[in-house]
Amino acid sequence: MGDNPTMTLTADEKGRLTCRELFPPRAAFDAQKDESGRVVLTRLAKQEHPPKLVKPVRYKDGWLMPGEVDMDKLVEEIAQEREALDENLLG
Repeated sequence: MGDNPTMTLTADEKGRLTCRELFPPRAAFDAQKDESGRVVLTRLAKQEHPPKLVKPVRYKDGWLMPGEVDMDKLVEEIAQEREALDENLLG
């Protein structure tokens, strides 16, 4: 097929196109349609979502954090908080 292979995709009854090779799950695309009816899709860069604030849940004799915890970020945030507290104490 060469450098620019083409394929035919058919939308389902809800107007969805699926092709794992072209559209990975949860990928976002910018869609533009020109005067001739040609549709151009451009994959958008994945955006970081702000961290979600969660409250620990008491479980037996301890606490659990709902969801996944990024331990590297948690260690970094704790270190930053300690530094800020030390600065406030030392002046």
